[in-house]
Amino acid sequence: MRLALRSLGLALTAGLLLQAAALCSIDDLDFSGDVRIRLRYVDSAKPSPVRGTYGELLTRGFSYRNRFVLEVAYPVTGKISVGGKLRVSNEGEIVLRTGPEYLSSEFGSVFAAYETPALRSRFGYYDIHYSPLTLMRWDLRDDPEGGGGGCASCPGSPGVAGTIVGGSLEELGPTLTFEGLWAEATPWEVVGGNGFYTRSRIATESDIAGESTPVMTYGGKFDLKHYLKRVSSLIEASALIVRSEEDTEEAWIEGGTSGDPFDNTVYGLLWNVPVVKGITFEGEWNRTKSNNQPNRASELEGYGGIFSMIAERAGENRKIRLDGAYIYLSPNWDSFFRALSYNPNRKGARIRLEYTEDRFLVALFAKYLSSIDPVDDAVSATSSTFAYPTFSLRGYFNINPDLTLGLTTIYSGSGPEKDGFTLDTDNKRITWLGTLSYEFGRGARLNLEERYIQHKFAVEDGYNVSMLSLYLRAAIW
Repeated sequence: MRLALRSLGLALTAGLLLQAAALCSIDDLDFSGDVRIRLRYVDSAKPSPVRGTYGELLTRGFSYRNRFVLEVAYPVTGKISVGGKLRVSNEGEIVLRTGPEYLSSEFGSVFAAYETPALRSRFGYYDIHYSPLTLMRWDLRDDPEGGGGGCASCPGSPGVAGTIVGGSLEELGPTLTFEGLWAEATPWEVVGGNGFYTRSRIATESDIAGESTPVMTYGGKFDLKHYLKRVSSLIEASALIVRSEEDTEEAWIEGGTSGDPFDNTVYGLLWNVPVVKGITFEGEWNRTKSNNQPNRASELEGYGGIFSMIAERAGENRKIRLDGAYIYLSPNWDSFFRALSYNPNRKGARIRLEYTEDRFLVALFAKYLSSIDPVDDAVSATSSTFAYPTFSLRGYFNINPDLTLGLTTIYSGSGPEKDGFTLDTDNKRITWLGTLSYEFGRGARLNLEERYIQHKFAVEDGYNVSMLSLYLRAAIW
């Protein structure tokens, strides 16, 4: 019955798109699309499930996943356009409840848009992200490919929306996709802002194999910017608010306040200040109010921020980039749609050093966080300050213009901090990664990848996981 309903939904979605295309001139239609195919083999001595680099659950053996997306837009007038997205995939509905695409139908969605030079709006599905601590799927600057600070994708992380699913074809990035309303206004060059509303079904840890929770999220951002001639760049500042609330009368998280629906509000400030040419200070600071952390009072207030500096120097055929930041997230800080690698009760620093020449790139990433309040230690049955170190070294070499070899090693750990600084923690995850990537045609690539992951734990036996995959992604139109 369920298969029949899915087939009917797919047929109706495709029929509507084809009917719309038939009513229009083909020259007026704007097409875009994406095809993803992955064949993967997971091997481990430990019975399923096992965990990957980000903490995502994996099943041993062969798996085949595919996704086909076709988007079409038609200009009704000079200012109004309509369109839709046809989505065909065998990833399952779970990927639409765990992000980054929060769609009401696994077969796609539709939109209507209005656009002028000063005002843009969209009714239907839209893409959006604000900042790592307020509204973002994944911060590539915080954890390029490591999942530091424990399990970056654990749905058990207090109050976080979404998780990384082992069977998903997601390529990690900042963008979220919602359905609802979005509008942006830029009445003057130096002033602008946008706002949005969405109602999504979010899967919590206990919901992954079952139901999901309807959550309303809305907010807005006000931007100010000014062009600095001496550095040939913009100085920018923004104020924002994002609120998420459960639209049922049942408690969302077991152990939460009895009878109180979950809610979470984030008030934030963002800034980007170029000091001299090649050096920029940027960051964000926010305060949060929420009741969606388990076993806590109904109203918690926290605060957190990221303070970073970026320095770049470029030559004729080479570039060096230094990206450093200090992170502070109080124990009660809680942002529902934050980027997945951020957790409350953390403070510390990160640094990324990247060197690029014509045919190769070398990048070193290091992050050391520690808990602000003591954390319960399962081994000693006491509370202590925990350390969360992450280190990554990666290199990419262009064998020829179309063929690239990538080699990466990642260390991520967690455990009691010893003598004020601990690198060799009780719990650790070490990943060795080799990738051969071949680009062909326009926007198409084929990746052959071997990923070997070593898990070591203080209270249980460790295990190793081998992941061999062949992955194709191609843009159409």
